[in-house]
Amino acid sequence: MKRLTTLTALILALFWTGCTPHDAVGDIVPEYFVEELNVWDFTIRDAVDALLKELEIDQSDPMVSKVLGFIEGYLNKEIRGVALSYRTFDPFGNPVLATGAFFYPRDLKPKGIVEIPPIAHLDRGASAAIYVGRKRFFEEAFPCMLNYITINTDLLGVLYTQEMPRPFLHDANSGLVAYHMRKAVEEYLLITENYRLGNRSSVFGYSLGGASAMSIAKYYTENQTGIKIDQVFTGGGVYDGLEAFRAYARTEKSDYLAIPSVIIAMDTFYELNLDYSKIFANGMENSVNSPNPAEGGDGYAYWFDGTHSSGSIHRRWGSDLRNYMHEDFFHQEPHGEFLKLQECMHINSLVYNWTPDPLLNIRMIHSSEDNLIPVDCADLLYKVYKEKGCAIQYIRTTGNHYEAGTEFMMTAMLYLLMR
Repeated sequence: MKRLTTLTALILALFWTGCTPHDAVGDIVPEYFVEELNVWDFTIRDAVDALLKELEIDQSDPMVSKVLGFIEGYLNKEIRGVALSYRTFDPFGNPVLATGAFFYPRDLKPKGIVEIPPIAHLDRGASAAIYVGRKRFFEEAFPCMLNYITINTDLLGVLYTQEMPRPFLHDANSGLVAYHMRKAVEEYLLITENYRLGNRSSVFGYSLGGASAMSIAKYYTENQTGIKIDQVFTGGGVYDGLEAFRAYARTEKSDYLAIPSVIIAMDTFYELNLDYSKIFANGMENSVNSPNPAEGGDGYAYWFDGTHSSGSIHRRWGSDLRNYMHEDFFHQEPHGEFLKLQECMHINSLVYNWTPDPLLNIRMIHSSEDNLIPVDCADLLYKVYKEKGCAIQYIRTTGNHYEAGTEFMMTAMLYLLMR
């Protein structure tokens, strides 16, 4: 009701002035945008060099060479990155201040708009807004190298909301928070550049961002946002949590320790009151935020408090799920304490809780050799969506999660270049 009242007041205020927002930029009172946190100006050449170095990409690869050849003419274009804060809501419906970054060509002649949510960062020091402040190129900002306005929400769990766990796989909240980020960008550009953002977007995402990209597209199409989705490009994602758990239970392995983060987030936002002694094992169930196991530390409360990198967590716990998951995890259907997670996993399933419009084109990449997120998730999504008559294309590639991620990025860039 509060959001509706605020929106109504804004609409009435614009009506009474007798002009459009574009005509009265100086009089706009933003509903979403709060503060500009940092600004970073750079060239596309700077971004390309940083990206190739960060990803250790082999420039002799034919697909990479093809992309680099296409963008040669763009290299001297100037890009502006802006980190900002904006108003949104947490999964409980409480108002919070979120952050994100976006990138736009300084000549304000973009080819389009691409929205890309983040991967599953386990430490709260990794986010688009923070990277812009450090003048470090954010990988998920890659479409800006092709002259697209690129919007990267941080979602929640960083900066102003760092005391809450990142709401991994929280379908509704991911869509809502991303939408509010887009509205904040719209207001910012109108206020600072007298530029009106278009109403069409392509939504891309890889890894956790693959599921979040689907959530964004779902939110835009199921709510009266006025935004048209041209394309969804998703890869390496968890589209159904229970299917992922089944696959992990079979393989008993994961090289990236996101499972505890997902469980902690579900427990927090759905108030499940989980007994972690029946969720984790071998000390991971310890609930004291301390590195000392004698104090009840060195468990989930310490390692997943947002201050540890994924690498340090992996060095401590390894890839064998039996090192830290309770025996009840290793069943094909929820068992024991894991039964409490079943309903919220169903609620957040993009496989079973969304039927995209048959005219919405969905492209998906996932590797059959993925070492982080089971390919079973993509297989299931493709099977069910095809049965529903959705327009979905699926590349079931090879290589590990990171190699498939590079293929995802190169394929997405070629798609954007050929539009």
